Amino acid sequence: MADQKYALLVDYTYFSGNHAAEIACKEELGLPIDQFGIKEVEVGPFKKGEGNDGDAWEWFYIPCPTSIFSDHWGTNGDKAGQRPLAVQVEESASMYYGTLEEMQAKMAEFDRPMVLFQL
Repeated sequence: MADQKYALLVDYTYFSGNHAAEIACKEELGLPIDQFGIKEVEVGPFKKGEGNDGDAWEWFYIPCPTSIFSDHWGTNGDKAGQRPLAVQVEESASMYYGTLEEMQAKMAEFDRPMVLFQL
């Protein structure tokens, strides 16, 4: 459906950051080494707050879809509605793809930080 909006939902609490999603997307789209459909971004490590006992650290990865990803899996993309290989290979099962409404409902099932990308 051309008027249907699609989205990528990421549960970054459990996202592994092993670059599997990045590589799978690159392979599926046949992208050269210097282009990305999904680019994994590292946040941290950094200490949370001041004066803590040293056990409170922040360190996670977020797979960020680029415009190349959106061009294929977004609303008017040639792969809209199909399940991206990047979502299928993520071993932590922490990425979800579907309609914007489906992903909003999925996000509501969880009680932890997540990122929702409208494509």
